[in-house]
Amino acid sequence: MTVARSLGATPRCGLRLRAGLSLLLLAGAGSALSAQKPAQKQAAPKRAALPPPPRNPPPPPLPAPAVERFRKMPPQQREQELAKLPPARRAQIEQRLNRIDQLAPEQRQQLDERYQRFQSLPPARRLAVRQELQNLRALPLAERRRRLEDPGFQQEYSNQEQQILRESLGPQAR
Repeated sequence: MTVARSLGATPRCGLRLRAGLSLLLLAGAGSALSAQKPAQKQAAPKRAALPPPPRNPPPPPLPAPAVERFRKMPPQQREQELAKLPPARRAQIEQRLNRIDQLAPEQRQQLDERYQRFQSLPPARRLAVRQELQNLRALPLAERRRRLEDPGFQQEYSNQEQQILRESLGPQAR
């Protein structure tokens, strides 16, 4: 026995009910299909044009405490301590040390001064500044500038902290 007959419908009503249900099903399936995106042809990936090199390269990041500790070591001790590290960590620290060593003397001096100011902050503020710096570096330049000019940002960070952040981001963000 069908659902229509159990409800007391005549065979003719059952046909209407089935036709109506069929239309509903078709309409639902049609709308589901139209909501799907049409298959797109696989085009060869376009190569993005490389952005022009920055006029003023960004300043090097503040060295991590481990990198700074290795910088202060005599070469022989540095080599011994680096040999104790896992290969990936050693390569990472060596890359950062090489980057700092390749700086011009005045850039290295500026980095050292900035790092000293950073180290003079209380530990909780150093953590906050380091996290903000990572967040700012992840932003596109326009958003980074907006964040630096935001009154909330200026209230959250002291003048010294703001200066460290701005100097660490380079002249493009200022």
